[in-house]
Amino acid sequence: MRGQIRKRGKNSWAVIVYLGRDPETGKDRRKWFSHRTRIEAERHLAQLVSYIHGGGALPSTRLSLGDYLRQWLDAKASAGLAPTTMRSYQETVRVHLAPELGSIPLQRLSPESIDAYCKKKLQTGLSTTSVRYQVMVLHQALERAVRRGLLARNPCDMVQPPAPRRQEIRVWDDEQVRLFLAEAKRSSVHYRLYLTALLTGLRQGELLGLRWRDVDLLIGTINVQQQFYRLGGQQIFSAPKTGRGRRMVALPPIVVEELRKMREEQLEQCRLFGAEYQDKDLIFCQPNGKPLHAHNVAQRDFRRVLSFQASRRELRARGVSEELLPKPLPRIRFHDLRHCHATLLLQQGVHPKVVQERLGHSTVGMTLDTYSHVLPGMQERAIKALEAVLSDR
Repeated sequence: MRGQIRKRGKNSWAVIVYLGRDPETGKDRRKWFSHRTRIEAERHLAQLVSYIHGGGALPSTRLSLGDYLRQWLDAKASAGLAPTTMRSYQETVRVHLAPELGSIPLQRLSPESIDAYCKKKLQTGLSTTSVRYQVMVLHQALERAVRRGLLARNPCDMVQPPAPRRQEIRVWDDEQVRLFLAEAKRSSVHYRLYLTALLTGLRQGELLGLRWRDVDLLIGTINVQQQFYRLGGQQIFSAPKTGRGRRMVALPPIVVEELRKMREEQLEQCRLFGAEYQDKDLIFCQPNGKPLHAHNVAQRDFRRVLSFQASRRELRARGVSEELLPKPLPRIRFHDLRHCHATLLLQQGVHPKVVQERLGHSTVGMTLDTYSHVLPGMQERAIKALEAVLSDR
């Protein structure tokens, strides 16, 4: 393949690729690609030569970003990605990127258009985290276009995504945790699930995928080996996403005792259901052995317990005045039980390295950064401890 670079006007450079003679007209055929700088044009020409000599076809200059993103998703679908990751990419393209940027020709996608996209998305109320993720997906897709010679440079490299805004973690204090557990024990079939979440810091998917074979009730440990989630109509059991996710977590005696009781109850349920019992070896499951529905637990039962709905209804029936009814707890998510676990440990002076290992974080720095709201109290205790040592002298 032959090609050259030619200046066009004041601020434009063209890559011209020779395609040979047209068999019908006998005229030379050439394809032009425009660039703003000579460096970009030189880089693009080198990429085209390398790609075509490697067996690739000359890219079409008319390919839109939307069409290209669909091609990229097709390639990703055969790459063996986790189902949740693949679905996230598909929704990001379908809901956000394609409607806003899809009509732009791939080779005319500019940093300015991506900047405008980010600004518009933020104005619609999306969080900086969501917009940064969308730019990351676009960047990953365009990297493949660069490798294929479709682009000379990834325009996302020249874009500064919106700065992340730290969201304040909502957690309960120890008194609120005790109130929640007391209400859950009284009114919820998922009390042991909530108790285990608060006292181990496991993620919801890890709890729902926990098997009896992963628990040693004699030693008092959990060996986290898998997670469970639903995707559409699929039930998916998979390994934790990272190596740190596979971990050993020590259990408090109260959890060990409750799990022993739970095991006995499950054996009785298995006997009652007989052949209809679906034994998947799950600890937290439906009465017939099937996996729990995370949405039902988090959005229905968990919120009901937070509101003290059952207790308030019972007390009203007894004639207790509205002023004396228990007040609902501050509303948090199921996932925030994990944050409560970590925060309470750090407040009790547990070393951050231990907290990191229990949570399965990749580094202790990630743990400290996530729970930086606890650090001021830790520093105050450290100063008091140091003052006590010096005063003894």
